Amino acid sequence: MYPSMLVPLDGSEFSEDALPLARHLASRLGAHMHLVHVIRPAPDAELKSPQADMEWKAKVRDGAQDYLQEIADGMAEDGIETTISILDGRVTNVLDEYARESGIPLVVMTTHGSGGLKRWWLGSVADGLLRKGGTNVLLVRPWDDTEEGSGQERRFQHIIVPLDGSTEAETALGPARELAQLFEAEATLLRVVPAPVELTSIYGVAGVRMEGEGHRGRREEAENYLEEVVNRGGDPVPTAQVVEAKGAADGVIDAARKLEGDLLVLSSHGRGGLSRVVLGSVADKIIRGTTLPVLVIRPPEES
Repeated sequence: MYPSMLVPLDGSEFSEDALPLARHLASRLGAHMHLVHVIRPAPDAELKSPQADMEWKAKVRDGAQDYLQEIADGMAEDGIETTISILDGRVTNVLDEYARESGIPLVVMTTHGSGGLKRWWLGSVADGLLRKGGTNVLLVRPWDDTEEGSGQERRFQHIIVPLDGSTEAETALGPARELAQLFEAEATLLRVVPAPVELTSIYGVAGVRMEGEGHRGRREEAENYLEEVVNRGGDPVPTAQVVEAKGAADGVIDAARKLEGDLLVLSSHGRGGLSRVVLGSVADKIIRGTTLPVLVIRPPEES
């Protein structure tokens, strides 16, 4: 499935929250893990002389080498082969180039690391990699201080796959099925249809649901589509569910919560075939709105 993966680390506990899942995946898949640290410019780089800047970077490089080596030694205990790389430059560009040149099909990372506000869902580096579209990205949300279990191994039991009827969105089906097999997890296919208009009364009378032929037709089409996808075969056999919501992203997020899903697998864009450098609006809203790990799959045309 994924013979290699890249895990960016910036030295923060936030970024390290991707390691338990990356370790588990690499161990189960026999994947080679690339541990990468990117040296950012010094805060006072403009005030340093070239020589002082070189000395600062050498010191940072030595520290990063020891840091990554310690993590690599821990991975070796599970039989995971690793490559350590310390790079220099604009973080997003450097990581994207490294993944492309090394032929790495998956980046496993937290949504943000050092420098990002803890409550922000999507940090600038994660956002940049998603929009460049050079590789698949598995995003893990760092544990909050109020949550227990930081550093624990993450396993998946229920994988949610949002579909919109497009071939682009169906790119997520293969990886989702393979992960469901790997974790012996349940899989559910979701299709969101617009909720019917509900008229309410200012006098406290119960609302009236305006469910016309158009709505019933859209729901029936969605149900038939999901049934056709399920009937294509493959193991494990997913369940299918049509949900109603005012917006597609809100419908996916709410349904995943109610179904107690613990991983979302979705294409970076679906219906509409957006440009490779622009993350689909629905995918973007889902990623920013959910608290679940999200595996974002790039459609073939993004290669």
